[in-house]
Amino acid sequence: MRAYAGSLFLAAMSAAASIAAVQVEIHENVPAGQEFAPTGDPSVRYAEPAAAFVYLPVKYSPEALPLDRSVPFVLRATSEQQIGAGKWVVRLRARGAAVLRIDGKEVARTEPQKPNKTGDDPVPAPPVPDTTGHRPLQHPHQDAFFEMASDGRLHRFEILAVIGGKGLMPTPGELAVAIGRPGEIQRLLGDASAPTLTDEGWGAFASAQRLRHEADDRARRLEVSRDTRARWEARHAGVRRALEQTPAPAVPDSPAAMPANNPIDRFVNARLAAENVAQRPLTSDIDFLRRASLDIKGVIPTPAEIARFLADPASQRRHNAIERFLADDRWADNWVPYWQDVLAENPGILKPDLNNTGPFRYWIYQSFRDGVPFDRFVAELVQMEGSQHRGAPAAFAQATLNDAPMAAKADILAQAFLGQKLGCARCHDAPFHPFKQKDLFSLSAMLAGKPVKLPATSTVPMREGARKPAVTVTLKPGEQIDPAWPFDSLAAHAETGALPSAGKVDSRRELAALIIAPQNERFAKVVVNRVWKRYMGVGFVEPADDWSRAKASHPELLAWLAREFVMSGYDLKHVSRLIFESHAYQRRAIEGLADTQMQAKNRLFAGPLRRKMSAEQIVDSLHQSVGKPFECEELNLNPAGDRAPNQFLNMGMPDRAWQLTALSNERDRPALALPIAQSLVDVMTAYGWRQSRQSPASARDDASSPMQTLILANGILATRLVRLSDDSFFTELALKNVPVETMVREAFLRILSREPAAAELKSFADLLRPAYGSRVAPGVKADYKALKSDTRVSWSNHLSAEATVIRMEEEKRLRMGAPPTKRLRPEFRERYEDVLWAMVNSPEFVLMP
Repeated sequence: MRAYAGSLFLAAMSAAASIAAVQVEIHENVPAGQEFAPTGDPSVRYAEPAAAFVYLPVKYSPEALPLDRSVPFVLRATSEQQIGAGKWVVRLRARGAAVLRIDGKEVARTEPQKPNKTGDDPVPAPPVPDTTGHRPLQHPHQDAFFEMASDGRLHRFEILAVIGGKGLMPTPGELAVAIGRPGEIQRLLGDASAPTLTDEGWGAFASAQRLRHEADDRARRLEVSRDTRARWEARHAGVRRALEQTPAPAVPDSPAAMPANNPIDRFVNARLAAENVAQRPLTSDIDFLRRASLDIKGVIPTPAEIARFLADPASQRRHNAIERFLADDRWADNWVPYWQDVLAENPGILKPDLNNTGPFRYWIYQSFRDGVPFDRFVAELVQMEGSQHRGAPAAFAQATLNDAPMAAKADILAQAFLGQKLGCARCHDAPFHPFKQKDLFSLSAMLAGKPVKLPATSTVPMREGARKPAVTVTLKPGEQIDPAWPFDSLAAHAETGALPSAGKVDSRRELAALIIAPQNERFAKVVVNRVWKRYMGVGFVEPADDWSRAKASHPELLAWLAREFVMSGYDLKHVSRLIFESHAYQRRAIEGLADTQMQAKNRLFAGPLRRKMSAEQIVDSLHQSVGKPFECEELNLNPAGDRAPNQFLNMGMPDRAWQLTALSNERDRPALALPIAQSLVDVMTAYGWRQSRQSPASARDDASSPMQTLILANGILATRLVRLSDDSFFTELALKNVPVETMVREAFLRILSREPAAAELKSFADLLRPAYGSRVAPGVKADYKALKSDTRVSWSNHLSAEATVIRMEEEKRLRMGAPPTKRLRPEFRERYEDVLWAMVNSPEFVLMP
């Protein structure tokens, strides 16, 4: 073990201490009664710098899919500490059953947690801080103490905690061990970085632990899936060899008067020339940067990114920015919302098995974060393995209270990856599409892994003497449909045995192989058409999810991009890079042609269509522009953890807008309100975000509306964000000795990504100047406190009148946000807030260049 010189708790120790990290093991499938004496090898070993366990490592399959642990499981942590001579107080804090042993002797124990079965429990008493300032005990945790007389020698600490159980969340809560001199602040047991057991120390440690575990989880995902990744790489090499035997689509010459930056432009220019349509001018560098930043990272560029961009040679600026942005982890954040819509990801924090999916958003994120090839992404989604609650593709399979859940999933998959819309074949043969009801249910049977019977509720009833329906019904209720692939025209066969990431259900594996088979050219074309539409505003084929009667506007370019996609190993970044580098993408946007673009003859791509920022991009960019933290309550109606995951989901503490979810409070029960989250959701809903995704959608309804204008002008979120509180970047800027012109320029750069025009600079500077000289209130200190929700209120007591009163009072406070800073005088602060408000509410902010 590594030794550190010095005292254990700063000046609190009277003797030198040798401190080691805490060694942790997780034991699964421990027999009942042996939880505090687990035997056998642990499922995982790792280390922590201190004995506090808010986050635990995720368990992964060889395909890097999150898995469930046994319920319950046991956490065992050990640490050897040289404790200075004299008296010490040791604290064991746990939500459930745990023991602490020192030198092999049990010295403290906490009791098992009881599951909850009601909604009208009393509200627990508020946490009471002790006189020394320790972090108060959070309900339903327990503290057990032991007074220790140390001889100054090395001591062995062992913690054993039972995590989860019947009717409980399998999470550790605030499991911890702390130690200190009597009457003094204790520190977490651990190495020299161990913090004090105070609200501030605990919060900082928990945040750091989260980041550390996210990084460690990613490293382990890549390690455990090394063989899987190698098999997919071998498959892609074989596909490339086979594809090289066939001729690639010929790239046309670009007319001499039409510059081209890459092959995409040559295809587009040939069509423009044929239609006698001129190219649009290239957009300015700054407009390009804002557009590319939003399209790649999902947020507007920062002033530092703008400065770096402008520092590059003009000929290299755009290329360098594209490469930097594509290397940014936020590439993954920006893709998650799109596939949540397309795949109808619809988790619920309340009663999550009630006609919802599970939360497979985390798997979407990790797939894009880890650079998983898109054919593997689709294959793993179709096979639906892993954990339903921890964010694996198994969550896609969940659909209770549905007479034919796999029929719904079959329709989603067919739309998403094959452009085949089967929804109209749910209860009869499709009247406007070339599909029989049997096609949908044979695909459903492939997902089910067995023959399925047609439910009586999924058919149009035929009554003798009644009016003959306008649709054709060829299946009878109760008829059995065998698993079968209904799209032989797309791919008649596939080598299923060679499919990597093979799941347990043969017919699902076969279906996955057929969808991503190289012979199935429709798959690659549908995917690249979706990417093109996302960045250019309209696809080669429209609608993107229904190709039955569609005609491609640029079939040769579509075929060329599809081949590039396959040859790259199904890499979406490669396709995206080609689009971003093209002049077609980099030209000035086309205004107001969305309706006419549905006809293939009108889709010429002289430039991209003008688009709005997405709901997620607006919320994330608002926070970034004003430099305020993404504050939100934990998305959890079961903070006590006394209900099982199939009854309540904890969706965590979001720090990006895509992590929000439906708040499950349609009946407006005040005790179940999440007011900060609601203020975020209100803005997102106004801009097309769907709280409930019962069906897939390839495009959002984000048409301009009065509500969009009102929600930014008068809504809670925008008002809170433009306020100069003590957590605002602009508060700190205003306190510096900088000219008013600098304050205005910085606001323009951070919010609108550009320098102000001369008239704009003068107008805003003139507004600020009269109050500028006396803006600072001398001697006033910052007084920022993070917004917090009272975790005593939960489902277990939401019927209590006291719970309602607590949450309603809290709602008033939280919805208002942090108060204005007192370090700036109101005369100046309010003027600067008006400047920020005006920029946020300008159409320029929400419209992409």
